[in-house]
Amino acid sequence: MTETAGLDRIRARSFGAAGADYDKYRPRYPDQLVDDVVAVLPGRHVLEVGAGTGIATAAFVVRGMAMTCVEPDAQMAALLLAKLASDADLHVDVASFEVWSAARPAGASGFDALISAQAWHWTDPKTRWADADAAVRSGGMIALFWNEDHYTDPRVWDAYAAAYDCRGIEIRSVRQEPAPSSDPDKIVDQKRPDGWPEVHAEADEYFTNLRTHQYHWTRRMSVADYVARINTTSAHLILPPEVRDDMTAELIATLTGYGDEIE
Repeated sequence: MTETAGLDRIRARSFGAAGADYDKYRPRYPDQLVDDVVAVLPGRHVLEVGAGTGIATAAFVVRGMAMTCVEPDAQMAALLLAKLASDADLHVDVASFEVWSAARPAGASGFDALISAQAWHWTDPKTRWADADAAVRSGGMIALFWNEDHYTDPRVWDAYAAAYDCRGIEIRSVRQEPAPSSDPDKIVDQKRPDGWPEVHAEADEYFTNLRTHQYHWTRRMSVADYVARINTTSAHLILPPEVRDDMTAELIATLTGYGDEIE
């Protein structure tokens, strides 16, 4: 295992201790995104990879989907189960996608779809597409989605950059992203005419009709809640607690100087 791979594994397993804050502060997903996915599903049996505390799960459950959730962190899975315990169709397996896939019985029925919200990057790039192909039935689909931040006040980036720089922090959760495209279906590397992300080029071997779509939406949070939300990211969770606490105090003080909320 390389040093980078080892760190990625640590980051991927860092969320459980902050599970309650994760569920409280992390953004949900636009209703239109969920509606668009449900509208093209060939059935209601959906596999969710990296389900976390069930933020995306809940949105699909209320639309009648029968969810099988694979989540490697037992603490996160427990929060998901507690939140959605009344759903008789919900099934949760505490395992990584790789372990779950390897243990799946030969000839098991395929799912109508696989979804992954804010989690696909934690799966093993060597096996994830073959595992996804094995899990999804013929005619099924895959939907991967993430929330990405763009701030109305660029001083948010500046405040975090200063906080990171003075502490020598290289792995950063808040960084300036390219401006979102005005064309929602052309939001990634244009070297591929279909707009599918280059980092996922291997998907071509297993899935067809790949496309991307961007949903623009706005969320306002108090400064304290926003900083708490960023502290649920893996880059912050792996910091020594005293470093994270000191940076939290500094950022709240700095950002409050610009206003009471962040958009």
